[in-house]
Amino acid sequence: MIIACPQCQRKLRINAAKYAGKNLSLTCRNCEQSFPCLVPPSAKILVAHGEPGVCRTVLELCSQDVGEILTCSDAAMARQLLGRQSFSVLLLDVALPGAFPFQLIDEIQHSGVPTKIILLPSVYNRTAYKRKPSSLYGADDYLELHHLTDRLIPLLHELVPELTLKSRPYCAMSDEGDERPLPANEDMNLQAEELARLLIADIALYHQEQIDLGIERQDLEVRLATELEEGRRMLACRIPQVELDRQDYLLAALICFARAREKELRAGEGDSHG
Repeated sequence: MIIACPQCQRKLRINAAKYAGKNLSLTCRNCEQSFPCLVPPSAKILVAHGEPGVCRTVLELCSQDVGEILTCSDAAMARQLLGRQSFSVLLLDVALPGAFPFQLIDEIQHSGVPTKIILLPSVYNRTAYKRKPSSLYGADDYLELHHLTDRLIPLLHELVPELTLKSRPYCAMSDEGDERPLPANEDMNLQAEELARLLIADIALYHQEQIDLGIERQDLEVRLATELEEGRRMLACRIPQVELDRQDYLLAALICFARAREKELRAGEGDSHG
């Protein structure tokens, strides 16, 4: 944390993690002016993402200034951490293994702990199904993976002004990052299922309202025909066609997502009526 002397503007560095939440009396070594300084409370960030590279990127960007950054790769561990500790910010993978994003968001909101939530896609590729989301399941914002290096710090400043983050030099964004690895085994069926799950999670991020309307009107497959076709093209780039001919993996993943979403919507209606 950098503090400027009010008398001569000489900059002083404060260990924000060590003195978090404390009122300090500082003396400038340049002009010997004494002045008070309130160090903001220490912040905690939880990165819940299934791709280790994403967690490493966030750690590299924020670890110098954030009080504590924890990472996890599945919903079970995320729930444990959220139940034991309070976090200022949650960076949430939309395809976090073990839960759908709307389920975790609903649990956090019902807990009453003020946590800002930023949704992160699961794959880097910029594809036809991506557009600005019209809704975020109640999350506060979303961030494309290729914008982590240049937009994460400004977004954290915007959502949580009290975070003691140091502004970073602008980092040019990359159009694509590394492909998210599939399960480390030779079972093409499992690999196809996992990639389909990731793609549907991303499609759902950008088309939440269309999915909710499709569930209501029972025309989800028709409503998302263009996005499903794009997803199938991405599947075909990673999975042998002979495996894809066995079943429609993307449609199966969409049905699984829709069932969970429909259950959540019905529970929400019950709460509102109650």
